[in-house]
Amino acid sequence: MIEETETVAVRLWRDRVQLREQERNEARTRLRIAEEKVAILMAENDRLAAENARLRALIDPDASSARTETQRQMEELRGALLPLLSGASGSLN
Repeated sequence: MIEETETVAVRLWRDRVQLREQERNEARTRLRIAEEKVAILMAENDRLAAENARLRALIDPDASSARTETQRQMEELRGALLPLLSGASGSLN
């Protein structure tokens, strides 16, 4: 009777282990598929971003140079204003 109980317990434990291994393998398979899908989507996203950049360059080829010029002017303005602002705050106190 004890041997039979142990045998049943061993079989149940072995079945449980096999079930866990099967679940783990299925989870690994799902993970691999998800990683492949993410890689495909990231490649597609990169391709679309490049296509958007290309199309925007066709629509307004001077947009990037205008943006660069604006940024340069803002830096010059900031450079001119910061000394004035720091001098004004000293005279207020």
